[in-house]
Amino acid sequence: MKPVLAILLALLCAAALAGTASSQPPVLVETDTVRLCPVSDPQVMPDFSGPDCRTTDLWSVDPQGQHLWMQARLVLDAAQLEGPGPFGLQVVAKASSEAWINGTYIGANGEPGASAAEEVPGRMDAVIYVPRALVHAGENIVTLRLSAMHGPVRLAAPMHYVAFGPYRDPTRRLVTAYWPSLITFGAFVIGFLFFGVTALRGEDREGSALLSAASLFAAVQLIAEVSRSLYPYAYPVHELRLITILACAIGFGLCLNAYLLLRLSGLGLRARLLRLAGLAAVMGGVVIWAAGFDGMTGYALLTASLAGIGWSLAAAIRRQAGARAYLAVLCGYTALMFFFPARFIDAYFYYAAAGILLFLFYRQAQTLVGERRRLRAEEMRARRLETALAEARQRTAPAQIQLVSAGRVDYVPTDTIVRLKGAGDYVEVLHGDGRSALYNGSLAGLESELPATFLRVHRSYIVNTAFVDALERDASGVGRLLLGDGSAVPVSRRIMPKVRSALAGTGG
Repeated sequence: MKPVLAILLALLCAAALAGTASSQPPVLVETDTVRLCPVSDPQVMPDFSGPDCRTTDLWSVDPQGQHLWMQARLVLDAAQLEGPGPFGLQVVAKASSEAWINGTYIGANGEPGASAAEEVPGRMDAVIYVPRALVHAGENIVTLRLSAMHGPVRLAAPMHYVAFGPYRDPTRRLVTAYWPSLITFGAFVIGFLFFGVTALRGEDREGSALLSAASLFAAVQLIAEVSRSLYPYAYPVHELRLITILACAIGFGLCLNAYLLLRLSGLGLRARLLRLAGLAAVMGGVVIWAAGFDGMTGYALLTASLAGIGWSLAAAIRRQAGARAYLAVLCGYTALMFFFPARFIDAYFYYAAAGILLFLFYRQAQTLVGERRRLRAEEMRARRLETALAEARQRTAPAQIQLVSAGRVDYVPTDTIVRLKGAGDYVEVLHGDGRSALYNGSLAGLESELPATFLRVHRSYIVNTAFVDALERDASGVGRLLLGDGSAVPVSRRIMPKVRSALAGTGG
């Protein structure tokens, strides 16, 4: 836990430092007195005083499916015009645009039009060069012709901002905000590859596959998030980017909860899938209810984290080992959403996701170690079976075993015993002549006292390999030993190859 929290804290500090290093922001146009008019003739700029024009705020301007003229005031002071320049007008919006300053045309971002066929999509983050001579201290007028006729999704706020300042690509500020998040990309890729290979090798296949999928969702979401700062894309791509971020956030949340249910619930696959389906339905309802893609993504992640807290809390109440650690990590993750709501989706989610995955990687590593120990124990048992089968064919000398029943002690020749079956606090002993008897004790207690020709091939059975007639294998890979008395005993899938090899070597 401590290394994970230390890494998470370091990543958050890096993000905070990156945020404070940003340069002075450009000057926004006045957002409360924006005038809008429909476009009747794209070659003739209106005077914005007609009856079909209206005043609104910048954030309410919606060029989606519309062809609009927009006029806004830009108030500058002399200090903001100092320096050699060059200067630029930044238009960050889901729109194609043409721009004028104080009545003079300065350039275009794409080509606005009255239909999708007439419009050429512009960049989501655009800057248009502004000659120094066109602007002056005091009030300036910015005019835009806008349209957004492409894209499958309607955004709640297509206009982000329009601003004047030193000429620079608007994505430069995004690079400053996003680059610390890329530190986590390596952890996501390593987690995806390592646990993907581990799942393919069959080591705790379900748990490893869920961690690999969660890492992949986080990595793809991160790439989609930072893509806006890595290359200038046309505005229709922005919608696909937002859809990808939302889908990956939902996928990450479901994988996280699937892993928690696997580790903490003790439920079967069907019951766990039903609970995940219910969670997915709730997340879908939250997405439909929330406004804007940031809201959809944030509330989807919050729903998933609250569900995870619920599973963990229930397991902690049952005093299940490790449940409190899961609960503490998820509570910390959820707290970040409330402490940093403005930056969580863009940046802090990735630091928190990396911290959670590092913690889960550690717990998964513990599980894999336990799995490998179990496999080694099964291998040892398989080797014992192979040896026992070989010795059985050599007709080892009979031996006796002491068995107790109702105060009576019997000395039973082991060469007459076909198999022993566990029955609670008793052991049922079946002889070759069909007799059976019930004795006190357990299979575990008798296993070490029986000769090498006896082997425990199932949690409920010990067999005398001298009575093995044949080995059968089901389509599922599980086998069974056919014994001389006509009965059959199940054999573990992992022991099957050793049994088959031993029988083949002895001619059985």
